[in-house]
Formats: sequence, C-alpha cells, structure tokens
Amino acid sequence: MLWTEKYKPKTIEGIIGQKKQKEEILNFIRNFRPKVAMLVYGPPGVGKTLTIEVIASQEKLLLVSMNASDVRNKTEIERNLLEISKGKPLFYKGVIILIDEVDGIAGKDDKGAVGAIINIIKHSKYPVFLIANDPWKPKLRELRKYCKMVKFGKIDTRSIEKKLKEICKAEGIEVDEKVIKNLARWSQGDIRSAIIDLQTLGEGKKKIVERDLEILGYRERENEIFNVLFTIFHSGSIMASKRAIDSCDKDADEIFWWIENNITKEFSDAKKIAKAFDILSKADIFRSIVSKQQNWRFKLYMIDMIASISLIGKEEHHKYIKYEPPKKISMMALTKSKRGELEELYREIGKYVHASTAIVKKYYVPYLKYFVKEASS
Repeated sequence: MLWTEKYKPKTIEGIIGQKKQKEEILNFIRNFRPKVAMLVYGPPGVGKTLTIEVIASQEKLLLVSMNASDVRNKTEIERNLLEISKGKPLFYKGVIILIDEVDGIAGKDDKGAVGAIINIIKHSKYPVFLIANDPWKPKLRELRKYCKMVKFGKIDTRSIEKKLKEICKAEGIEVDEKVIKNLARWSQGDIRSAIIDLQTLGEGKKKIVERDLEILGYRERENEIFNVLFTIFHSGSIMASKRAIDSCDKDADEIFWWIENNITKEFSDAKKIAKAFDILSKADIFRSIVSKQQNWRFKLYMIDMIASISLIGKEEHHKYIKYEPPKKISMMALTKSKRGELEELYREIGKYVHASTAIVKKYYVPYLKYFVKEASS
C-alpha cells in the first residue's frame, strides 16, 4: 500500500498548512451560490485535491470526480457530470463535483471541453471545484470568468520534515536527521513526492542512513524553466546556474532560446543587455558546432557560456518579471514529433496503471528511466 494513501489525513485539521485556503473552500460549500465554481490552483502535491476529498467526507457530501486529462471532450464531460449536477443523492446531504487537472485541456482533441464545463457550472445545484497547476493557460481564459480562484502555496520544509518523522515513527524506522532534511528540501514543497521518496528508501527496512539517498539521485526534482531563468539572471553564480540548467526538464537548446527572448525583459541597462547578447552569441557558436559536427563535448561549453550570464549582475528593480516563451517556431517544429510520441507513450502507460498522463510523467517515468538505465549498464 502506498504511504501517501496509508497516511492520508482523515480530517481537515490533519491537512498540513493552507489554513486560509481551507476556510475559503468550506465557506464556498456552506454558502454556495449557483453559477460560480471555485478554481483551486497551485503546484503539485500541496493538498489541492486532498482538501476537497477530506471536506466532502467530513461534510457527508457525495464526491463526484473526473480527471480532465482523461475525459477531454464535450460529450464525455456532460455524460459524466451534467445529470448528477442537477439530481439529488439518496444517502448524502449533497454533492461536490470535482474536475481535476483542468489545465490538461488543450488542442483539437478537447474541442468543446471548456464550454461543457461552463455549462455544468451554470446549471449545477451543487458546488463545482476545478483543480489546476497552471490556471493562466489561454485555453482557460473564458472558464476563469465563472470561477472564484484560490491559490495553494508550497508546503514549508519544516512541516514536511515533521510529517516524514511521524511516518518513520509509525513504521518503526530509525532515520538519520540529514535524510529527513534532504527529502524535505528536495521535494520543493511537494509533500506527496517527499512521502513517495521516503517509502522508496524505507519500506521493509528498520533504518535509513544518508548513503541510502544515492538511489534517489535520478529523481532530483525537475526544475521549472522559470526557476532556471531566475537563477541564471539573479544568482551571480555559474555553478548554481549550471545546476539549474542540468535539473531542468528542458534541453539546453531550448533554454538558450528562453534566455534570448527574455534578456531585454530582465535587463534595462543597455551595457548589460549588450553583454548578455555577446555571451549568448558565443554560446551560439558552440551550439552550432554541436549541430554541424555532432560533437557533443561542445554542448558543455555552450552550457558554461549560458551560465556565465549570471555574472553580469542583477539590476536593482523590484518589479515582477513575467518570463515569456521563445517565439522560435522552428524550435517547436523540431520537437513536435518527439513530444507527440512521448505523449502517446504516456497515454499508453496510463491505461495500464490507471493514471493520467501528467501523473505518469511525474511519478512513473523517472522510475522507468532508472530501470532502463540499470538494465543497460
């Protein structure tokens, strides 16, 4: 049994953090007004879906859930949810409708999906909750008009440490303090992944020591491109920038174009802009050599050059900078085929493990990569 299920909170008080958010959700349910949904958003593993599930159980409400990454068109959505949104349950006080991973809606396959969800919001007699990691996708613009939005933040490291210690005590496992601290830190606020990592290390054992962490090396958290750009522009450290690039889920070529597109947003001083583009032009020389000669050693030099942009020095501004993706259509064209093949593979795996493509990518693929690597070594 997964420890994430075994140690899942049974009451709203047992859910770590998110005090204000939990109150808002409860208030929304108890004072429900039709034709408005609640869009709960934030990073993975911070309790978005869990909070709705626990509150539904606590309030004796029937939870009807659907994953938008799996059920993605108008007909399927309305068939699953429209009737129940108007009906009356036999053994419950009411109903909560939950549509998870709503930001997974995109593309031709999802034609009419947003409209169908809006239709359910308009006609539902019960609270409708939408869950998303990124609610700002253009596809969701119309949907946001019908939603009250609640943001869940990352779980703080100390709270994650405390939870991991509680689990170790319950499992009768002796664990080094450094192990707990590293697991909490690596999780980047994702308590679910921290518990999964702890189970990977500790299941069937009586003691976990620091060297056991080596088996998790391949599961270092993928760094979001926005965090990578912030590190490159603000850290003042080549090593920190290189680590950020290495841990990113995007290739160095793609990071190159992200930087190129955001230099003028980050810097306003003409000299700094010129210096950044000068460094990037040198990185582009190495990138060209890799492409023409297939000499991958030069990619390391390219990454070194990109990372050295961090030495230019951040500017003393306090405004929020919204990094924008590169406008290089050719880059997307080059990766379109590969991305399509990967998405198809994730869907196939999802059929066997009964999980969405997003869950497959985050929690199954890293293990599969590790097993393939071990089998080939």
